[in-house]
Amino acid sequence: MKNIFFFFIIFCLNLTQLETFAQIKSDDLKVFQLTKEEYSEFKNFLISKNLKVKDTIFIKYDFNNENCWDQLDLQSKKYINEIVSNFQTHISHFNTIFETAVAYNFREPGKRFNKLKLWDETIIIDSDEILKKLIFKNKVQCGTSAVILADGSYLIYEKDPHFELLSLHHNYSGNKF
Repeated sequence: MKNIFFFFIIFCLNLTQLETFAQIKSDDLKVFQLTKEEYSEFKNFLISKNLKVKDTIFIKYDFNNENCWDQLDLQSKKYINEIVSNFQTHISHFNTIFETAVAYNFREPGKRFNKLKLWDETIIIDSDEILKKLIFKNKVQCGTSAVILADGSYLIYEKDPHFELLSLHHNYSGNKF
């Protein structure tokens, strides 16, 4: 049985015109289910990285060799660092507000990333590509985000450069960056 939470979100997205949902359409969300073994591997991976495992886990995942933010590389170091800082604040603010949810920023290993991703020292590298194997199987431009629930069910939102998927959690509006 698919989680009722996902169907509720999709239903709300079809009916709601709230600003926080402006970028996400129900057709853009894909529903999946991890097996018990895969979910256990996922949790063990997070624990091995000294990360918290909560009921709801949001992950932003970026891929090597993409050019989503290449134009930004032409900007000043100060400007890029401000964007990096604002994105870090966006995730930190979310993690401070919710007791049962947590958000993480990951990327696959590699050296072909733009400055925005290379200079953000808070991005966790999926060094053994565990997340890529379990959840982020489809490489897309501008990264992908996922919300994973305690039963192993999850939603994928592809092409999510700003981690808009966070807005689905209790109507979180976050700090815009």
